[in-house]
Amino acid sequence: MVLVNGVQRPSRTRSAHDLVAHGIGQSIMQGRFPIGSILPGDAELMELFGVSRTALREALKTLAAKGLIESKTKVGTKVLDRNNWNMFDADILEWHLEMGVDARFLGWLFEIRQTLEPLACATAAQRRTPEQLERMRKALQAMYGCESNRQGFTKADLAFHQAILEASGNPFLQSIGSVIGAALATSFTISSPVSSDDRFREVMRQHQGVFDAIEQRKPSLASEAMATLILQAAERVQIKHAESSLAKIQIHAFSEAD
Repeated sequence: MVLVNGVQRPSRTRSAHDLVAHGIGQSIMQGRFPIGSILPGDAELMELFGVSRTALREALKTLAAKGLIESKTKVGTKVLDRNNWNMFDADILEWHLEMGVDARFLGWLFEIRQTLEPLACATAAQRRTPEQLERMRKALQAMYGCESNRQGFTKADLAFHQAILEASGNPFLQSIGSVIGAALATSFTISSPVSSDDRFREVMRQHQGVFDAIEQRKPSLASEAMATLILQAAERVQIKHAESSLAKIQIHAFSEAD
């Protein structure tokens, strides 16, 4: 990583326009290009990142598609408010993680997880195929084998959650995999499930409960098990929450599995 005029310029391991998108995106996250400001002109950005006009234009198109910027004739390229950003985008999540996230951001991740993952578990319990259940089982077994391996546990845990999303049969739920990955990666750097024997056993008990409910095709039990797992994960990293739940909702399936 190279600093150019205060802007982080990654080493060239990706395409030129990816490098520029990464550099501008991170600069927006860090406030170097503040919300509401106009980005420097093409010539200045080309010099700053050492790329061609074509690469710069492609990068700006990428950032516009993510909701970070908007180009207008005779005005320039404006940095948009955060509520325009696609927070489900894997790059945006990665850029946030690279600069470090605070308790509020991590809290947002847990809120979206507790909103969607229990539903994914319920629908997975209804729709999962034997092959999808086997993928969950293999990921779970891999977790059991990583009692003292934080990196291995994180990889296996993410595979377990992604297998559930796949088994939900809902493409909208399947698209939140990057959000779960960001939440797991961040929370594990704060408090790892493999940091003590007691914590590891408790975390595995929770995941086993989720798997058992999906295996037994019990949607309500699967949903409740995942909601409890997420709540206790938030408590483990000391994310504050209301003493009582905000809402209890009925979950219904409105589509058939393929």
